[in-house]
Amino acid sequence: MRVILDSNILFSSLISPNTPPHRIYQAWRQGVFELVTCGEQLEEIRRASRYPKFKEILQPHRAGLMLNNMQRATLIDHLPSGYETADPNDAFLLVLADKS
Repeated sequence: MRVILDSNILFSSLISPNTPPHRIYQAWRQGVFELVTCGEQLEEIRRASRYPKFKEILQPHRAGLMLNNMQRATLIDHLPSGYETADPNDAFLLVLADKS
């Protein structure tokens, strides 16, 4: 099974252990499903993990470890454009879903 996770789910898994988002992330790490991502999402996580609002609640080394782990996910490159979303920064999620 191939799964695409919104970056908010991934951040939630880092911030709140023993919650459904954390269990989903752990399931991927245990090989229950194949995670599909792209460079745009990895960059979004890298950038957003440095936001001031995360400074007090997100340990930088945990975000870095997640990014390193996600390098082993299925990476889809060269995403086509033309997908419209309410938030243009989320268009890559639709592309991933279409390509998976």
